[in-house]
Amino acid sequence: MNNSGPTKRMRTAVARTATATLIIALLIFWAWAFLLYEPPGNPDRLEDRNWTTAAEQLCALAVSSINNLPAAIESPSPKHRADVIDRATLLLNKMVENLGALTGGTDRDLDLIDKWLDDWSIYLNDRSNYAHRLRTEGDVRPYLTALPSGAGSYVDRMNGFARVNDIQSCLDPGDI
Repeated sequence: MNNSGPTKRMRTAVARTATATLIIALLIFWAWAFLLYEPPGNPDRLEDRNWTTAAEQLCALAVSSINNLPAAIESPSPKHRADVIDRATLLLNKMVENLGALTGGTDRDLDLIDKWLDDWSIYLNDRSNYAHRLRTEGDVRPYLTALPSGAGSYVDRMNGFARVNDIQSCLDPGDI
């Protein structure tokens, strides 16, 4: 007598059951991945949307004031351009101060905001240095501090944060 028949059928049944179970598990996983799983989104996106609304309003006021200044690029001399840049930088300093005083936000939000405002501080220092160089060296190009990684500048990161959080008025005003 040959006992291999039932054993072979049993192995085949186990293999089919295992294969079917694996296929069903994969289908369930991919259904969950595509239909039910919601990815966390951008890690720089603030949770408190009330904060971003208030920030947008503050930044819009600053940008409006800057837009009322003469265009720095049309200045008749480097010294005049430096004066215009200094006036705009004062407005931006006040804007950053007001942004730092806004209340609300989760602990995570506040940490992100602090880092963003630190980037603004570096950018504002670059603006002041540029105005100083215009006065002392004449017509020079602006210099924006590069990130330690060398991949972009602080202003790039600062603007990225503003875009992710839908606070378009909080972008670099582009006046220099």
